[in-house]
Amino acid sequence: MPAAHHEALKATLENKGLKFHLRAGNAKWQCTVLDRSTHERRKAERTNSTSSVSSTTSTSSSSSTKSH
Repeated sequence: MPAAHHEALKATLENKGLKFHLRAGNAKWQCTVLDRSTHERRKAERTNSTSSVSSTTSTSSSSSTKSH
């Protein structure tokens, strides 16, 4: 890969990421590819943000017995 293309790809992945969509049947996903250091930096920003809220999740389960 020429150096210019390599630098352009690196800049794209660092700044906004490469976005694409996947579809299978009725399901649809949006994916974003980032380089590892950008991902870790954004993850740290979300974790250290004052607007991020910590919540506790509780799980309850119920069971029923059905005879055949």
